Amino acid sequence: MRIVFLSHYAFPHVGGIETAVDGVATELARRGHDVAHVASTAGNGARVTAAPAYRVVRVPAVNALEAWLSVPYPLFDFRLPSAIRRELHGADVAHAHGFLYMPTLVGLPLARRANSAPVRVLTEHVGHVPYESKALDTVEAAAIKTLGRACLRAAEAIVVNNGRVAAELERLVPGRRLDHIANGVDTQNFRPPTEDERGALRSELGWSDGLPRVLFVGRPVPKKGIDLALAAAEAGTGRFELALVGPKEDEVPPTPWVNVLGPQPRDRLRELYRAADALLLPSQGEGFPMTVQEAMASGLPVVLLDDPGYGSQLEGAGEGVRLTAPSAEAVVAALVPLVTNGGEWRVSARAAEAHAKRMFSISRAADEHEALYERVRAGRKK
Repeated sequence: MRIVFLSHYAFPHVGGIETAVDGVATELARRGHDVAHVASTAGNGARVTAAPAYRVVRVPAVNALEAWLSVPYPLFDFRLPSAIRRELHGADVAHAHGFLYMPTLVGLPLARRANSAPVRVLTEHVGHVPYESKALDTVEAAAIKTLGRACLRAAEAIVVNNGRVAAELERLVPGRRLDHIANGVDTQNFRPPTEDERGALRSELGWSDGLPRVLFVGRPVPKKGIDLALAAAEAGTGRFELALVGPKEDEVPPTPWVNVLGPQPRDRLRELYRAADALLLPSQGEGFPMTVQEAMASGLPVVLLDDPGYGSQLEGAGEGVRLTAPSAEAVVAALVPLVTNGGEWRVSARAAEAHAKRMFSISRAADEHEALYERVRAGRKK
């Protein structure tokens, strides 16, 4: 099949949606499909270390909203429609990600009118994201009720990652079928370290002093819970060090027991997962973060806020995941026994890896995408 993905960002901009698209696009291309990804030129400081296995079509865009307001919404220039139209020529599938982003708003109507009549699929990852700014929150809610609903109606198939987003979409488009497909992780690249490898990585990073290291991977925005992570590091009084991947030094206040690593390329992030003792991501209002899946596949236990939306993704994860209340004291109470008790840590690490292999493999995700595309194509013929 010729498959065209549409999203706001692509690597080297690092975030959950672009990571999810890259994973399934890479696997589908490996299986022989002709895959293209239309996205913006925007980056956020990370470096590209390898060329993708599929074509990336980058359209110029202004990324000021992310820079000024922490709103990940690039504003594409006038070339977006023509770029999408070219890629849709002869395409079998047009798969958009995010129901409010410009490539979706432009691409799904164009796909409906394209001569090749590609299957139109929309994956919604997060639904409504709560913002501290009441004005931003109001604008987002209004956009979802209008533009978001219109995009959902324009799609022939709708994909969700978790129950919370599914419930929101069911209110917007009652009666529509929703396909639940977990984002996939390449468990060959994201894997636990050998004992020698882990020791060498920790030594290289300067982590050979015996102090546990807890990773935070994400943008320095409220929904990711960075303030809570920093508060937990301070409340932990030196029982662990928080290593921040993503934020730059000038984006977070100086806090004891915090090491700001900044944006990191994908291959370095894989090494950091293997070197660390746990992942802390106290985020709210997300679908199911890709960083959690990557960390678990790397044999890294995770500590998350107790979000009911995570239920279907974490069922059976056992000791691989610790869920906590949204307070620094609760986070510390969940983290410290985990990272300071070697036996408990090893049990949790094995449980995390086993769950990721069972639930999040990229092969499974690609299988489910192929089956979805074929189902919609077959349904047209009836």
